[in-house]
Amino acid sequence: MPIRFIRYIEGDSLVHKFDPRAKLTFIFFMILSLSLSFHIISVLPLLLISLIFYHLAKLPWSKTKATWKLILVMILVLSLLNYLTIVLLYSEGPILESLTSPDAIRRAIMPVMKLLSLALVTVTLVFTTPPNLYAPALGQMGLPYRAAYVIQLALRYVPEFIAEMGKTLEAQMARGFRPRGGRNPLARVLSIVPLVVPVTISAALSIYDIADSMELRGFGEEDCHTWYRELRLLRRDKLLMAFSCSLGVIYAVVFVTQPFPH
Repeated sequence: MPIRFIRYIEGDSLVHKFDPRAKLTFIFFMILSLSLSFHIISVLPLLLISLIFYHLAKLPWSKTKATWKLILVMILVLSLLNYLTIVLLYSEGPILESLTSPDAIRRAIMPVMKLLSLALVTVTLVFTTPPNLYAPALGQMGLPYRAAYVIQLALRYVPEFIAEMGKTLEAQMARGFRPRGGRNPLARVLSIVPLVVPVTISAALSIYDIADSMELRGFGEEDCHTWYRELRLLRRDKLLMAFSCSLGVIYAVVFVTQPFPH
């Protein structure tokens, strides 16, 4: 199992150089815009913007391949379940006609486009932002420092959990365990479900070590908190934040005026 699953990748691209606060603002307004979009015409520009944002990050395919395989499988499975649920619960008449009706197809495509847009921007954020900058960025955006550290530890914990899963899998394979599923990624994921319990227990125990070390350093004793890393917004960061705010305002106006037919 690749330990680089959804982990920071060093680089020198424009997206790597953006301030984390600018990237978080961009993602916030992208999520807002996606939530306010109920027509394919309004989702298409967001998908295009997401693709451009990901392309500007210049992430190597060899280091992101495993992540995208899992994300695409999850998007397709969730979208297929949504499509079948809509058709079976709300359709009238023969099932075959309902499955191929334009409205059902549109309802099937919309979640795929929205989830793909969301995945593109969030994956780009994680791949291009050093984990130690999340807490300073969120703290300097006004979030309480305890909540900022909770989010940073959660983001840091995902690759740690994956690495622990890899170590446990290798230990079990040394004892004769052989995961089945061949080249089917979904079957391979299901084959390692029995390992989730021991890995979760091991990961939970490591949380106590982190909590003890933070308590020994006096974390949480003071209400105020200063940051060793002072982030500075450059011109490119301000432009990205202005673009993000404008995008959110445009989609809010589109949502209110409803110019596209349903």
